[in-house]
Amino acid sequence: MNMFDVIVIGGGHAGCEAAHASARLKSKVALITLKKDGIGQMSCNPAIGGIGKSHLAREIDALDGLMSKIADHSALQRRKLNARKGPAVQATRIQTCRDTYKKKMQEAIFSHQNITVIEAMVSSLIVKDNVVQGVKIDSDNKEVFAKSVVLTTGTFLGGKIHIGQKSFSSGRVGDRASTQLEKFFKTNGFKIGRLKTGTPPRLLKSSIDFSKLQEQPSDYDKPNLSYLHDQYGMQADIINEIPCHITYTNTETHKIIKETQSLSPLFNGSIKSAGPRYCPSIEDKVHRFYDKESHQIFLEPETLSDEEIYPNGLSTCLPEHIQLKFLRTIQGLENCKITQPGYAIEYSYFDPRGLTKNLETKKIARLFFAGQINGTTGYEEAAAQGIIAGINAARLSIDKDMWCPERDKAYIGVMIDDLITLGVNEPYRMFTSRAEHRLRLREDNADQRLTEVGHSIGVVSTTRLEMLTFKNDKIKSESNRLENIKIYPSTSDSKIIEKKFNLCIKNPRSLKDLLKMSDITYSDIQSLNVFGKTMNSDIGHLVAIQERYSGYLKRQDAEISNIRKTHNVKIPKSLVFADIKGLSNEAKEKLLEVMPTTLGQAARISGITPAIISLLRIYIKKTAQHAQ
Repeated sequence: MNMFDVIVIGGGHAGCEAAHASARLKSKVALITLKKDGIGQMSCNPAIGGIGKSHLAREIDALDGLMSKIADHSALQRRKLNARKGPAVQATRIQTCRDTYKKKMQEAIFSHQNITVIEAMVSSLIVKDNVVQGVKIDSDNKEVFAKSVVLTTGTFLGGKIHIGQKSFSSGRVGDRASTQLEKFFKTNGFKIGRLKTGTPPRLLKSSIDFSKLQEQPSDYDKPNLSYLHDQYGMQADIINEIPCHITYTNTETHKIIKETQSLSPLFNGSIKSAGPRYCPSIEDKVHRFYDKESHQIFLEPETLSDEEIYPNGLSTCLPEHIQLKFLRTIQGLENCKITQPGYAIEYSYFDPRGLTKNLETKKIARLFFAGQINGTTGYEEAAAQGIIAGINAARLSIDKDMWCPERDKAYIGVMIDDLITLGVNEPYRMFTSRAEHRLRLREDNADQRLTEVGHSIGVVSTTRLEMLTFKNDKIKSESNRLENIKIYPSTSDSKIIEKKFNLCIKNPRSLKDLLKMSDITYSDIQSLNVFGKTMNSDIGHLVAIQERYSGYLKRQDAEISNIRKTHNVKIPKSLVFADIKGLSNEAKEKLLEVMPTTLGQAARISGITPAIISLLRIYIKKTAQHAQ
């Protein structure tokens, strides 16, 4: 059988989410990957979540995706980051067992009746009249056909590894790069650039002296990433958790790196492409932050079963003997052994401004790009694009409207809009600061934002929707209960509140009123005599967030409504930017490069001023009048 609804190329995080999303929409899916046992591989740090990234992971989960559920099932360490800050920037991070994560991801892929896994390398696409028809496999020039194709090649497209003076073609250590496919896209006029990422050396666990190091265990409450294991009450399979450890580089470490800097491909001209600014190599950190005497290093376990440790913060592409030399200057690593040297990898990506908001390419219809191929970095960014591409590839294959959340609905929407509007000149990573409506786009409410619409388009199960309905009912019930419980002046409870928070209670106050005060938490009111019983503290904390920020959210809703009046105005395809009088040549070039579909998207293009937006609005109005 060589006819499918959807073909997904690549079995990484983007590919797995794309294939599974399409399959949940009842599409017949072919997942083509170089190695079946590489599906779900965590090539870099085996961790999911973190600042901004956990928001994406939660949104994937809200759409019934795989990443968060599997991360919970394979957790080695669980932490809540920014716990003392506001809920908009709080984030969950889970250090996973790499082997368990991969195993469970493969189980999910292999067991789905709508997914067929094909072990092969794709050499080119079959295209007719600018519409993709299928793919060619390079081993025997076999052809596989489909109504839609999703490309998720990660770092494999033109991948090249650098270690010191050595460089060689590879998509990842031990795997060959995809070169023929890259040639196909160059021949067909796609705008291709080069980016870089890197990874640290892996260390033999038994060679590390942990007695010298600070231990970092899981947080006490052991947070989860999936709503199934959090607010819906289901339990994740628990494996033995392992603490991480903390150490630091020092002046001797930095001295060695400075003296051998010329041997790094980053500094001798071998690598010219841009790497991730927020995850630099250790040689780059020592160079840029020359006045810092030390950098923090997290020693993170990769699996339960083997002896490998990931030194987070020590990404490098210096020669292996230099890596060992500077590693042994670090406390606890004096006798360490390297199991795999750190390396940098250069790879090709496509300018994401060549995509629609649905991740379909503008040059070839029914072809979708997702993941690092669009200039992003990170598992979560890749998976989030994968689930959107998978949804749209499946819906397009049955001639249904495609879907992508807007910026004010999801971090996924923020990321995709940034990519297709602004493009990239360095690997794109998600941060909460990228979202202008981040108070609304919190970790805790992704299911409330996305699960219902996910069910309406067919990617979310009815069971998950029913769980959300039950959760919302509990939130409403607890909110009403707290509204009806009062604290009266001169009672033991009022005295507790007055003493702890320096608050004078002169009139009766409901517990709900107290939650609107910034210093009082749900945990605080749980200790009061009047509190009574509650169903679930997770629900209570959601009520607290809802009440505390209700005023801010109402104002934000009004702002969003006003913005939409302008930003949602569609730019008709009949509007020719080159013919608009009063537009500078620079503005015309920028608009023609992106081809924005709305005034909002046009406004986010660098250099497009409010005056230009006003001019576009006038011409849109004229175009509409002529059409009548």
